[in-house]
Amino acid sequence: MEVDFESIVEAAPDAVLIVSDEGRIVRINAEAERMFGYPRQELLGQPLEILLPARLRDTHAKCREKYTSSPCTRPMGAMRDMLARRRDGREFFVDVSLSPAVCGRGTAGGVIAIARDVSDRQRMNQELRQVTATLEQRVAELGRQTSILESILNSMGEGVIVCDRTGKLLLVNPAGLRLHPALRGKENPLEWASVAQECGLFLPDTLTPYPADELPLSRVLRGEAVDGLEIFVRAPHVPEGIWTTVTARPLRDANGSFAGGVVVIRNTTALKFAQGALLAGQEAEGKRIARELHDSVSQDLCSLILDMAELQEELPGSLGNVCERINSQKEKLMELSEEVYSVCRQLHPSVLERIGLHQAMEQLCGEFTRRKGLHIRFSHGDTKASLPVASALCLYRVAQEALRNIVRHAQTRNAMVLISADRGGLHLSIEDDGVGFDPRAVAAKARLGLVSMQERVRLAGGSLSIHSEPGNGTRVDLRVPLLDETLRPESYDTRLAAVAAFMAAS
Repeated sequence: MEVDFESIVEAAPDAVLIVSDEGRIVRINAEAERMFGYPRQELLGQPLEILLPARLRDTHAKCREKYTSSPCTRPMGAMRDMLARRRDGREFFVDVSLSPAVCGRGTAGGVIAIARDVSDRQRMNQELRQVTATLEQRVAELGRQTSILESILNSMGEGVIVCDRTGKLLLVNPAGLRLHPALRGKENPLEWASVAQECGLFLPDTLTPYPADELPLSRVLRGEAVDGLEIFVRAPHVPEGIWTTVTARPLRDANGSFAGGVVVIRNTTALKFAQGALLAGQEAEGKRIARELHDSVSQDLCSLILDMAELQEELPGSLGNVCERINSQKEKLMELSEEVYSVCRQLHPSVLERIGLHQAMEQLCGEFTRRKGLHIRFSHGDTKASLPVASALCLYRVAQEALRNIVRHAQTRNAMVLISADRGGLHLSIEDDGVGFDPRAVAAKARLGLVSMQERVRLAGGSLSIHSEPGNGTRVDLRVPLLDETLRPESYDTRLAAVAAFMAAS
């Protein structure tokens, strides 16, 4: 049995050393030779401290003497890993277990030390500590960045809404909650069918609830990008309602996979009413100038024409050449008077207030036929003769600009103007058979006339579309709601002041 025990010790995977009470090495196994790099005979009889770095030997000798005076079993892991030294001077970490060596008579006879090379474990622990420190730094940096981002989001004037791919809200900043208080506390994925109703979302006509499948969040979760979408919000805390412009983008993770969507909402109420007030101011100024032209210049021209007629009658017949010249000048003055009258109507179509949209449009078409040679077929279908001023003015101005464009660019003598009822609103269609154009090229140039039409229609809560291609003519389609009289452009300045006061109070 003694031979078998010796074989077991010799084959042990850990280094086994038996040290005398005086601290000298009495026996070692093969693993101890390999681990420390010493031949067995060179170690036997040497002090144990030969296996330690020189700087640690004195300290270890004192600890060893203290242990020898009161020996006890200390398993591996009970003490910190300690540094050992190989024969070639390289240092490495070992984990050591200690137990008293018992002689045959049951008395202590030295110490049995079992050492295990834990250099790999120490290296892994060091790497783990480095990784942990790096991770802590990154977490701290992420925390700082998150704090900055949170501060930015909280101070933004635009509302920001973020949701995951299922439609569950991940973030709504304070501005977003001010615009849509109904989103507060939403934890489950949004039900699109009820979002428009809960948040009071309407199309720009301010009457039609926004279709669920066309909502920005709904579209962005289908992977679509949304730019400059206009939504009217009926908010209980703002009786006038809130105009918003919405931009949305899909979100993707680091692998490029779809992860959700973000929506940015800008409150454009003040801007919209400011633009409306500016437009109303332009109309008012045009009306004033038209009145001045009519009351002064036109009257003076009429008096001059009458005076010239009287002078022509008083001249003797022998002055035939002079009479002809006077007659020629009189005709020019009559043309100038007609031109002034035309300018007055362009500056302010007072006929809208006197005779209504149908006859005003008919007169407009007749004027283009008489003065520009453009043959226009006009029809108003079964629409009402008396319409809200804001809606009628929008249609009239767009028709005016569209007919001017036909005269300038279409190279045709034929056009058609049609007014019809359309889902509780009005539809104006203006079509010609001219040379046509590329709408994208024209849009890129941002021509003033087109921009003016689009802005006027947008302020009226309508929609404008232009269909054209080179060689196939052009069709302009305008749809506007029948706006309430309280929303006519003349009141925009008052409403702007009310909204500005509310925003300042908020």
